[in-house]
Amino acid sequence: MENGTTSQLNASGEYEVLEEVRAETVEINQGGAALVQAETVAISQGGAQMVEAKDVSISRGGAVSIGSETANLDGSAALVIRANTAQLNSAAVGLAIADTVNAESSTIGILLAGTIEGQPDVKIDARTAAAIGAGAAVALFILKQIFSRS
Repeated sequence: MENGTTSQLNASGEYEVLEEVRAETVEINQGGAALVQAETVAISQGGAQMVEAKDVSISRGGAVSIGSETANLDGSAALVIRANTAQLNSAAVGLAIADTVNAESSTIGILLAGTIEGQPDVKIDARTAAAIGAGAAVALFILKQIFSRS
């Protein structure tokens, strides 16, 4: 476990990736961490697997999972974002679940949001996801009926 800044240049000239980082404020510059828990997290040209924080800011980096009140991604990517407010600028997100999403020049695979501001390129929104789920449920019911008669 490490407190404070996570990116450290070691003697071999390579950046170290830390397992767990817990602190009030965490800054990652050209480095990474597996788990980051803090009030405020700022990542620049680095990444993290899981980030749990009140405020998250990622610039030219990425994360697998972000859970926060506010998430700001600039030229960055994340697989999953769960936030009250997500601000995306030239970002790519697999699944975004938020009360408010403000996105410009960004692509979102699946978006579940109360309010959408800007013009994100959304592949699947809440209505489409519900229709796909309903279609899958009907198909499974029909298949079950067909194969249970055999």
